Amino acid sequence: MANSHGLKSSIVKKQAAARKLAKNKKATYQVYIWNENPQTRKNMSFKERTHYFENKQNFPKKKLSNKNPTTLIEQGIIDERGFFIKGKKKNFLTKTMVDTKGLDFYWMPR
Repeated sequence: MANSHGLKSSIVKKQAAARKLAKNKKATYQVYIWNENPQTRKNMSFKERTHYFENKQNFPKKKLSNKNPTTLIEQGIIDERGFFIKGKKKNFLTKTMVDTKGLDFYWMPR
């Protein structure tokens, strides 16, 4: 049974994904050093803390390969109006939720 440890299934899935994506497999099993805030330490078990720390250390950072809009369009990261295709519906060119004409991702005025 996947949920016998009491964690939500969404957390378990994120932990498993982080371990799969981990660059250094041995580092995922390291012992946690006590440096998170005391409130979360009291509310979490040791196993949860270690998994949380492993996921935080090993999960790949979301960074763009470059900041050039034309290459990002060619790679399929943003569309021709500048909106990100995956993830949050934010415009890369204007850095807001609308494009240059004032329309959002779904072509509706905001």
